[in-house]
Amino acid sequence: MTQRIAHVDDDPDIRDTVRQILKKHGYEVDSYHTANDFLNSLNDPAVIPDLAILDVMVESMDAGLNTYVELHNRFPKMQAIFMTSLGDMILPYFENKSQEWICIIEKPIEPSVLLSIVRERLKTAKPEMSTSQDG
Repeated sequence: MTQRIAHVDDDPDIRDTVRQILKKHGYEVDSYHTANDFLNSLNDPAVIPDLAILDVMVESMDAGLNTYVELHNRFPKMQAIFMTSLGDMILPYFENKSQEWICIIEKPIEPSVLLSIVRERLKTAKPEMSTSQDG
């Protein structure tokens, strides 16, 4: 079964590059220009990703962080990667939160490093991700 990755970034060049890299290596990729587009897509069970790659500053300074909060509330075990030019500057946001579910990588990133991180995060992803929409 092909693993699905959602990628949110307002830069079309980055979206296209990430999509090409991941698709070339067998992943299904859904790209989103806005965090809101991504969050709305989660209402369709057919496109729930196995992993989300989020830009922090998409639409606003912290839209990616807010997206992560909503994503984690709805899908607590879904892996997330923050691909950001801010690097470790966003670490204080995750104080008292499990590092098990998040990963921060700094732009620009080498394709081989991105693939390695994606593979590792998908390997640690928990099967049967539960959602808070049940019931």
